[in-house]
Amino acid sequence: MNICKMLPLFLLVLGSCKEKSADPVSTEITTNDLTNYYLVAEHKTGGNRLAIMSFTQEGEVVKSAAHLQGLLRINEVKVENSTFKFDYNSNGESVYTFTLRKDASGNLQLQSYDFTYKGAAGQLSQAVLVKKTDALPIMNKTYWVETLGFKIEMDGNQPVLQWIDGKRFASYTLDSYGFKTNKDEYMGVVVPNWNFNGKNVAGMLVESGDQVVLGISK
Repeated sequence: MNICKMLPLFLLVLGSCKEKSADPVSTEITTNDLTNYYLVAEHKTGGNRLAIMSFTQEGEVVKSAAHLQGLLRINEVKVENSTFKFDYNSNGESVYTFTLRKDASGNLQLQSYDFTYKGAAGQLSQAVLVKKTDALPIMNKTYWVETLGFKIEMDGNQPVLQWIDGKRFASYTLDSYGFKTNKDEYMGVVVPNWNFNGKNVAGMLVESGDQVVLGISK
């Protein structure tokens, strides 16, 4: 047997046995991708400072629930050119716009955000897209605003917002990352990072009236 003649054929067989490289992750963003995340945004001004948006699959469509303190709107989600818009009152007057991207691992990232009110853009001070699996705990976890602590705990079957000074407010949870009190005195949501007073901090944002505080876990 002529080994020199067989060598090219041998190399060809070896080459065909190599493992195929993994298929690249699609960078196309679908509405289903959003169901693993929630959005938190803060308005620069106005009576409602925080907006919390969640995403759930309902049959063949994905819907977003947009919570403001004392308000709730639910719209079907549509993603076009990696951009998601939420027309809060369905009249073009109050519109949130979020532009997303998908990294090489398939995780979503927030590239830009905006809120336009009556044609005036630039009404958000900041926003964050949070993966639900990265959410901080809210139940039975004490957060502190300086020397005042609070937590969400169960009183029988009823979630309550409990402050260490004794004040208690019947509440309901927003999935596993937020809450609203039943009479809309407070609304809160956990964030893994937030620019608060010039520092990037993890904690629970709480809105009451037109004030927003950040409680941190000690």
